[in-house]
This record gives sequence, structure tokens and C-alpha cells, in this order.
Amino acid sequence: MLPVEADSFEAVGYLAGTRQLVIKFQRPPTLCFENVPRFRFDGLMDAPRKDAYFDTFIKNHFLHKEVTLPSPA
Repeated sequence: MLPVEADSFEAVGYLAGTRQLVIKFQRPPTLCFENVPRFRFDGLMDAPRKDAYFDTFIKNHFLHKEVTLPSPA
């Protein structure tokens, strides 16, 4: 997970092998988005306004589920 500066979420991770995008929001839940192309993850990371990019290109475009991240050791 990579920390990001955004109003609604604080960290983003991407699993290229399974095309899963994981977003840890400021408030629960943490969501895992399925079948997200790599260019969408790259676009999110490069976007100056990550919340706007998420709302436009990811939210409501991919199936997602709640996940629990492991606690940091």
C-alpha cells in the first residue's frame, strides 16, 4: 500500500497479477476493486486530484468488495 494525499482515502495498492486495486479510505471500509486495468491505477497515482479521478474513472465502474488489511507489525 502506498500512502496518497486525498480527501477521502489515505492509501492505494495494486496487485498486477490479479488486477485488484485496493483503496484504504479515511473511514472504513477498505475496498478491493476487481479487474482494474493497470492504466487506471497509474492514472490514479498520477492524478493531481485523486478523489476526482477515483469518482470519474473507478467508482461505480468496477465490482468491489470490502476487505480487511493486516495490521502493521
